[in-house]
Amino acid sequence: MKTSAGAFVIYAAMNLSPALGQSPVDSAIVAAQGSTMTGSIVGCIRDTTQQPLPGATVVATGNVIQRSTVTDVTGCYELKDLPLALYRVTARLAAFDNVTRDRLIVGPADPTRLDLTMRLSPICECVNVPGSLAEHWDHAVAVFHLRLADSEPGPSTPQGYYRHSGSVIRILKQPAGFHSLAVSVLQNQRSGTPGPYDVGQELVAFMESSEWNAYQITNDEPGLAVAPGSGSPAIAFLVRDGRIQRAPPGFSRYLGMSIDSFVEELLAISRRK
Repeated sequence: MKTSAGAFVIYAAMNLSPALGQSPVDSAIVAAQGSTMTGSIVGCIRDTTQQPLPGATVVATGNVIQRSTVTDVTGCYELKDLPLALYRVTARLAAFDNVTRDRLIVGPADPTRLDLTMRLSPICECVNVPGSLAEHWDHAVAVFHLRLADSEPGPSTPQGYYRHSGSVIRILKQPAGFHSLAVSVLQNQRSGTPGPYDVGQELVAFMESSEWNAYQITNDEPGLAVAPGSGSPAIAFLVRDGRIQRAPPGFSRYLGMSIDSFVEELLAISRRK
């Protein structure tokens, strides 16, 4: 069974409707998660001309479990022996946009089928915005400390992006006209990016204006990575257990810093302006 696609430009869509409660099927899966029963996910991946895509990495994540496999010469895959749960499945392949499907139900009966279509990523025609933390603060339209939630239905999503919902924990630099702590977050998913951030991920993001009520993380383009393996160039600081877990290239000195100390440094920058 397939659920609809969730749909980091960060896209702040105000006045999001509240998250819906679990469906009876969701509740049954959750109730079965402590059992020893397992299921599987099978499918094939093709491009927009329906040609098979061998060598694509397929990752399934659910209930703190992560499994991965690679498509065979026919573009097909199978993920076996998955504990019963709701899964997020992401397919990645060089030169193509990542594709993600959320809340895929894996039950104990027939394999869950998930076929995916991948699109070629456009060439990055983007500009790196260099500078210190203070310079990025000046450039940003907004700076938020956010916590991401599960994906929710919402406005159409631009090609090459994944849509999160989330909540603002702290407004560090407030954009004009901002009036809601509920936000919708679009994460860049073009070739070379990892899969979407996890549900519950905290981050401090520096954002620039994209369109009305829409924002993009500064440098959120995989083509801007300074070297292979250097990590995402987006000016977003990922937080875990109250400390900076991941920082953009050039900002490694903030790794391990407490979020409170990091926020205080940002507020000190704002007071000097």
